[in-house]
Amino acid sequence: MIYLAICYGLLLGVIHFFSESIQVSKSRARWRLISFAAGLSIAYLFLDLLPHTYHTAVDLREWVFLFLLLGFTVFHLIEKYIYQHTESDRRMKDLKEVHSIAFFVYHFSVGIALEEILRASVLEGSLFVVPVAFHAGLSSASLSGIHGDLRERMWVRVLLSLSTLAGVLFATLIHVPAILYSILVSLIAGVLLYIIVREFLPHEEKGKPLYFVLGLIFFLGLHLITSGTGW
Repeated sequence: MIYLAICYGLLLGVIHFFSESIQVSKSRARWRLISFAAGLSIAYLFLDLLPHTYHTAVDLREWVFLFLLLGFTVFHLIEKYIYQHTESDRRMKDLKEVHSIAFFVYHFSVGIALEEILRASVLEGSLFVVPVAFHAGLSSASLSGIHGDLRERMWVRVLLSLSTLAGVLFATLIHVPAILYSILVSLIAGVLLYIIVREFLPHEEKGKPLYFVLGLIFFLGLHLITSGTGW
């Protein structure tokens, strides 16, 4: 199964790498993409990520919510520090760097989960990749639209694209204790909860509600198809 896991890790990396290059110049099309990605991300958060966080926390039990809160709070404090103590001309660059670190750890965790699911069932592991791939592609493209023309260095993009593969290889070489994996997933879920609500959802009059709903419906369809395999 390791070769299949590596192939899926590479596939997710390719999707991430090229979705970062998507730049929608027209304002209307840009907000359609961002709204659709926001709807898909919210559905992913509540239908897949948070349920997985709770179900895998066998050893943590109710403590899982503490680590969710911790991840949410720490990321909020980091962002707040950047806004209050960073000059406006480099603020967006610093925020993108922090987001990149968070997404690297998240996709690294996805790689660990992918290897474990494939080891148990090839079918479930293959279905697991589908919603993750859609979320990875659209979220990267959406953040690219939010951050405008700010570009990552090539080596950073490559590193982020290889994060899922790195997680797969890590899981095959080193056994991750269940409780540490649960803590990591809970922390990252808290961070993503903050990012999705704070950054992905268009504020005030911005955004296209119809495309937000379409994103919700699209991911709901994916979830029903891959029911029981989401993470």
